[in-house]
Amino acid sequence: MKRIYCALTMIVLAGCNSSGTSTAPGTGPHSDPAKNSPRKLEVTVSKDVTVTQDKTDEFNVSITRTNIKGPVMIGMPVLPAGVTLVTQDLTIPADKSSLKVTIKAAADAKALDKQKAKVTAKAMDDKDLPEAAADFDLTVKAK
Repeated sequence: MKRIYCALTMIVLAGCNSSGTSTAPGTGPHSDPAKNSPRKLEVTVSKDVTVTQDKTDEFNVSITRTNIKGPVMIGMPVLPAGVTLVTQDLTIPADKSSLKVTIKAAADAKALDKQKAKVTAKAMDDKDLPEAAADFDLTVKAK
């Protein structure tokens, strides 16, 4: 029931704090047409993230696949100014369900408390499946 509420809230409020889901009919390359099973992709961030100016922080991005077998591309389209991705390869392989992501705050990044950031997940072999997205809180601390 909590997942249903979170999914409905995400539709209405454009995201729950740390997870997001994408669903589509069972017509992708890895779905069983006889079952017409729906495909679903969910993305979550392991924690709210805190990074200090001129330093890095690591956190896990996890996915849950239903009837999706290929790799999943992770994105972080919403990061505060002065915060960048250090991790170069943002692909979760077909046989994995999580990725350790490293971000860095520049020395002159503005100190922020619980700024909204976003992580996205897109199934690379299921082009018709919309991307899943989740918001999380990102804090930048002064040195």
